[in-house]
Parts: sequence; C-alpha cells; structure tokens
Amino acid sequence: MFDEGKISFRKLLSEDLPLMQRWLSEPHVHEWYDKDKDNSLEEVAKRYDPKIIGNKPTAPHLVLYDIKPVAYIQNYKVNDYWEEFGQYVGYDDHTASVDLFIGEQDFVGRGFGSMMLKKFLKEIVFANPDITTCIIGPEPDNKRAIKAYEKVGFKYVKTVQIPDDPDLTDIMVIKREELSD
Repeated sequence: MFDEGKISFRKLLSEDLPLMQRWLSEPHVHEWYDKDKDNSLEEVAKRYDPKIIGNKPTAPHLVLYDIKPVAYIQNYKVNDYWEEFGQYVGYDDHTASVDLFIGEQDFVGRGFGSMMLKKFLKEIVFANPDITTCIIGPEPDNKRAIKAYEKVGFKYVKTVQIPDDPDLTDIMVIKREELSD
C-alpha cells in the first residue's frame, strides 16, 4: 500500500517533457489520455510548454512519490475554457476541473490514483478559497478511473459530447464540503 505522506506535487518544467512524452506513449496512458494526439517530443512540447510558461490558464503538475515522478495532474477553472468545453459542462466561475494520468505502470490499479487525487484536491484545488466545486471528465468506458474518482467522492452528473472530441465524457463532480479527511 502507498503512504499518502510520500505524495507531493511540483510544477511541470520544460525539462520534464521527455518524461511526459514517454508516459503519453505508454499503452495504459495512451488508451485514455491524448489518444488522438501525436506524442512526439516536439508535439508534446507544443501542447505543454504554453501551460508551463503560463500562456494557458492551466496549472500542470508532476505527482511525486518519495521524490520520484510517477504521474501527471493539472487543474484549471472551467470557465477559463468556456469556448472549448465549459459551456457544455455548465458550471460557474467557482468550479475547477482536474485531468490526470498515472505514468508509471507500477502505480496503476493499486489505489494510488484515488489517494493522489484526494491529496491534490485538498492541497491545491480547494486550497483556493474561490473554488467550491471540482469536476472531472472520464470517458464512460474508463471504468478504472471512474471507480478511483468515486472513491474520492466524485459523483456522476451527466454524459456530454464536447465538439472536437470524438469520445463521450462523463461529468463527475465533488463539492469542497464533500471531500472527506
């Protein structure tokens, strides 16, 4: 089992992009995350550098376990992406969204995902007093992710089709007061 005290977060840096490229190419990640994208190092840099340098309103983080990078997680206000998808999920300016994947296969299917997500919500997302709600959007067929999110306290709200995304998205939500210790 994992020790929550060994989980920490740090901002994604440009020098982390080769690691991101490797993770995004792993079958267990590529099946669900950026699966329609070219994951060459050049293309990964094009997608993630704007977040790293602050040209996009997304906060990218590496998840560390005992100082070793093992996963990626990002958060942003839903309304900062109103045109792209916010209008389709229907939440207000006090709502954040989180996207994540576990890059290291040894950490998949062992309870790590729900543990790191819960800690991220406590320490990063809900540490912002303006954020009262968080959503997450797995594909309906991603049963492992849905189960992990339910363990944290997320509840299914609806399924949406976001333009320019070939897959359906299940919208799951948690309120600050629903996040248990």
